[in-house]
Amino acid sequence: MKLIEIEPHFWELYQDQQQLYLSVSVDNSAVTYNWDLHLTAQQIEAYQRQGRDSIVELAKQVVAAVFRGDFSFMQQHEATTTEKAAIFAAFKQWREAQKPD
Repeated sequence: MKLIEIEPHFWELYQDQQQLYLSVSVDNSAVTYNWDLHLTAQQIEAYQRQGRDSIVELAKQVVAAVFRGDFSFMQQHEATTTEKAAIFAAFKQWREAQKPD
């Protein structure tokens, strides 16, 4: 698992072989939701064609769904416990690499 794109304090995009994962933080002032999602084949294809813009749009869709109280997409595409652990480890490794020597 490797962190390949980031929008600090909003979302991170991870890659594990051919699978992509999107980690999104949504703050609605009362509660902060964090979702680790595996992308569908269509979303991966959109990223390959459109790059970062497709992820920005997807993250905005997640935020809009949360504010509507619609968690269905997130629940259907939520990463497994093992995938979440790998995402966390990849973020930790990335963060350590960002520290000045």
